[in-house]
Amino acid sequence: MIQTTTTAPSETSIDSHAGAAFFCRELYRHGWQQVDHPRVLIAGCGAGHEAVAVGQELRAEIDAVDVEDFVPAELKNLTGVRFQVASVCQLPFESNTFDAVFYHHVIEHVDDPVGSLRELDRVLKPGGWLFVGTPNRHRLISSIGAHEQSEWKPTLANKLGDNLRDWKDRLTGRFENRFGAHAGFSHQELDKLLAQHFTERTWLTREYIAFKYASSRLSALLPLVTNPATCWFAAPSIYVLCRKAKP
Repeated sequence: MIQTTTTAPSETSIDSHAGAAFFCRELYRHGWQQVDHPRVLIAGCGAGHEAVAVGQELRAEIDAVDVEDFVPAELKNLTGVRFQVASVCQLPFESNTFDAVFYHHVIEHVDDPVGSLRELDRVLKPGGWLFVGTPNRHRLISSIGAHEQSEWKPTLANKLGDNLRDWKDRLTGRFENRFGAHAGFSHQELDKLLAQHFTERTWLTREYIAFKYASSRLSALLPLVTNPATCWFAAPSIYVLCRKAKP
């Protein structure tokens, strides 16, 4: 089960990272306790705090990669996470290495999303899990629950600015990842890409939204956002857990 804390969560606490906490919860729901000597890849680790939190929660060996080194020196020195600079499209690992991969809000930034999924499939063990989260390209509103990042703060002005840029890009025909827009993918688009490698795909968008916002000021909107008839445009992001087939 997901551990809780009675004190204010630190940057490396699982409670500080809804996506990581949900990923861990789903793995435990799928029998993670039975995995011997688990090894997990954080594909696109940013400043590294999620990687540390996942390692502590899953009691797993963690490798974490990103195209640049954003990880503070103290985090590298105080944890057992193996941080590397590497592209998710060309990973420095043997095939069939990892029991699970956390690919959270990264694929929309990758130049070759198809190639990245091919690589992640390669390094996953048979029976391993891949968790993917990305912005919903059909969303009406952006950045509602976005958390603070190294170069972005979740102020009202910044959230309004994100939405104005999204709609400007839509109106000018540039609302695509390849143009630098934070567009993401629609459910259908991402599912088509994933289907090339994973026959088992469990869509968890509504479950994730309920998990993240149940106790927030936005909880009153949950019936709208999680309704199957409206989720396709009301959900700001989409989430899926895939499993690699066993031989």
